[in-house]
Formats: sequence, structure tokens, C-alpha cells
Amino acid sequence: MQKICTSKLSIIYYFLALIFVSGYCATASHGATNTTTTLPKKITTESTSSSEIWSRLRQHFNLSTTASHPLIQRHIKNLSKHQDYIDKIMRNASPYLYYVLGEVEKRGMPSEIALVPMIESTFDPQVISSKGAAGVWQIMPVLGRMHGLKQTAGYDGRKDVYESTKVALDHLQYLHKRFNGNWPLALAAYNAGEARVLRAIKQNKSAKKPTDFWSLKLPTETTHYVPKILAIATIIKSPKTYGVNLSSIPNKAVIKRIDTGKAIDIAHAAKLTGTSETQLRKLNSGLKKSAQQNSTHYLVVPIHSAGNIANAAPKSTAAPKTTAKTTNTKMADVKIASSNAKAKTKVHIVKRGDNLPLISEKYHVKLSKLTSANNLKVSSIIHPGQRIIIPS
Repeated sequence: MQKICTSKLSIIYYFLALIFVSGYCATASHGATNTTTTLPKKITTESTSSSEIWSRLRQHFNLSTTASHPLIQRHIKNLSKHQDYIDKIMRNASPYLYYVLGEVEKRGMPSEIALVPMIESTFDPQVISSKGAAGVWQIMPVLGRMHGLKQTAGYDGRKDVYESTKVALDHLQYLHKRFNGNWPLALAAYNAGEARVLRAIKQNKSAKKPTDFWSLKLPTETTHYVPKILAIATIIKSPKTYGVNLSSIPNKAVIKRIDTGKAIDIAHAAKLTGTSETQLRKLNSGLKKSAQQNSTHYLVVPIHSAGNIANAAPKSTAAPKTTAKTTNTKMADVKIASSNAKAKTKVHIVKRGDNLPLISEKYHVKLSKLTSANNLKVSSIIHPGQRIIIPS
């Protein structure tokens, strides 16, 4: 009898073990399937094959997880009531959004970063704020100089969408790293300044309060700045939900930047491209109104007419005869270039224990000149990692 019972138990244990193993295999198999269907490669393929820009944007949104926050909801409600304002943003963004999003994606940044110019300037490269910020990214003169952005009598790189996008994304990446990978804090610092956000964090730490963006006491403009970006991202994610109509923007380049190889008259370039001089100047907002030629030798034109400008550019340049005069001129040019290189603006990265008087002494620069170049006061607090321009 005991033998029979033992035999029955063995059979039961066998079947239980079989069921357990089958269940485990099924679970493992299910997990493997999920991993395969979420490969980044597939996302990249879909994003590049989208026929319009909005689908591509939505695939890489990852900051708008807190859309239920009252401030975000407030701005969603406000924006959804003003279709005319949204239409204006879409109209302005139409030539540039494809390029800006491409640059954001190259750096592995969230797609929401490509929406920053919508809040900063309604994507209008000709906008100048009351504080002196310019272009689609609203870059201040000091920040532009810090990143080597040219600002001359005939050209302002802050209004050049190609050049300013590089500088803005460089600065945002720096802030993202500075704030330990926290994008809301990085965006807040882009708006209010790095020092202002660091000061707010320090105050909260002293008061034993949370130091996330939503808990900080920041200027009113900055308090609403991040929620506005997240609000417009939420609307783009689901426009029908909020009764908003998004203008169709194709997922392809509509403008192209051409190296003309030499300065070219703007009015002549407009005729070559079949566009009005007003439209061409807007595409090349970095060129000041007084400029008659593209002094940078770059011109942004509608992509369908890029060939006309390219054909007008010089094919080759014959080597000039070497004479004593040309040799002396070349030597003079070298000296000027060398002098310009020496005069290039330096940047000091603040270390622990640094202060403005010490920095001015280190670089043999007057303290008043140092503070003026950085929009600071002698009493201003500086923090490790902060960038200080050293004027030449």
C-alpha cells in the first residue's frame, strides 16, 4: 500500500514539475518577444519614415509625463483657446522645425527640446526681447560670445538659425549635465540663468525642502516657462483631445544652407532663387538689414532653388602669381590672423574656492571689466562649474 502511495505521489510531483517548467518557458518566451518589439532601431526607422513632422516628434517625447500638474493644465487650456496663436507658431516653425529636430535627435535629446523656440520666440528668428536676447532661441549677447557666436556690424549669429541652434543645444547639454541629468532644471536654468536656479536649490536644501523644479521658488516667468513647454508638447501629442488643429508640416527639409564661396548680393540671390528679397532676408535673419551681401559666405535658400545658387558659386580659384607685394600681403594677413586668435575670448570654469577678485587677478583683467562682461556684480555669488567670460 505504501509503495502504491509513493508511486502515485511520484506521478503527481512529475506532472507538477512539468507544469512549472512549461509555465516558466512561456513567461521567458513572452519577455523575449517584448524586448524584440521595443528595439530602438525600430523607433528610429519609424521616425525617419513619418510623412509629417508631428508623428516623428511624438515618438521621442519623454518629459511630458507630468501633464496633470495644475500649471501645465492651465497653459494647455490657455493655448487651446487661441488657435490663431498656434497657427502663427506653426507658420513660423515650418521652415526650421525639420532642421532643429534633426539636430536634437543627433544629440539624443528629448524631442520636447525642439519645441523650446516655440515658447522663446514663436520660432521667429527676427525677434529681439526687451532684455536684448535675439533669434529663435533668444540668446543673450554674453552667452553668444561665450560660445564663440559672431556678432559684428553686419551679422548677428544669434539670429542665424543654423549657428544659434548649435549654441543653444550646446548650452542646454551643459546645463543638463550641470543639474545631474534633470531636464526641467536645465530648462529652468536656460530661462533664468544657472546661478539663479542653483541659488533656489541651495535655499530649499537649507530649509530641508525638495529640490525638484516644481518645489523651487523661481522668478514668475521661469515658474511658467517649463510648464508652457510641457503644455505645447501635450497638445502636439493629442491635438484632437484639446480641439486644436496642427498645420501640416512635412517631415523633410524645405530649406538648405549653401556655401556660396564668396559674398553674394542679397537682391541678386533673391532673383536667382525666385523668391522675394524680404523672404530671403527672413531665412537669413543673421544678416543685418544694412548688409547688402552675405558676409559669412553662407546663404539659406528654399531647397528647390539651391541648385541655382550653387551654380552661381565659383567652381575653382586660380592660384595668384607670387610677387613681393602678394608675399608681404600674405605675411600681414598671417600677423592679423595671429593677433585675432590671441584676442579670442577666454572662458574660465569656476572651481571650488574661486571668487571674482581672484579670477580677475589670475587673468590680469580689471574686476569692473570682468563683472561687466558677465552681467555680474562684485558681490555676486559664483558656483563651481559656472562659466565666466574673460574679456580680452
